[in-house]
Amino acid sequence: MIAKQIKGQLLIAEPSLFGDLTFNRSVVLMADHSQTGSVGFILNKPLHHLISDFVPAIHADFQVYIGGPVDQDSLFFIHNSPEKIHNSQLIANGIYWGGNFNQVCQLINDNEIDDTNIRFFLGYSGWNENQLELEIQTKSWILDKNDV
Repeated sequence: MIAKQIKGQLLIAEPSLFGDLTFNRSVVLMADHSQTGSVGFILNKPLHHLISDFVPAIHADFQVYIGGPVDQDSLFFIHNSPEKIHNSQLIANGIYWGGNFNQVCQLINDNEIDDTNIRFFLGYSGWNENQLELEIQTKSWILDKNDV
C-alpha cells in the first residue's frame, strides 16, 4: 500500500524511465494528491527561457523550468511567501503553490521577492486516479520525504 500522504513529497525517477524524455532523471515535487489524481512539478529541468520571455510585464531574469508534459501552454509557480502572495495553497514544509499572479508580478518588479522565493514552471506533471500509485508499485518512481 502506498502512503496516503504523497502531497509534499518528492518523486525520483527510477533508471527504468531512461527512455522517457520528460521524466528521465527527474525529481518531481508533489503539489497535490487525491483520489481523483495527482499534480507535481519537475524541479531539476530548466528551460532555456526566462520568465520575462513569457510575461513581458515581469522585469526579471528568473529561470523557467519544465513542470511536466501537461498544459505546457500555461505557467505555474511555487513559492515560500504566502504572506505576500494571497490565495496560495500549502504544499508542505513552507512551500506553497499558486496564488494571485498580479501580486506576483508586482512583488517581483518591486524587488520584494526574488528567485530564492519563487520558481516558475511551464506545464505540470499529472496523473489520473490511481495512476501514480501503480507507477510507484511498479518501481517507476521512488517516493522520498521532502525535508526542505
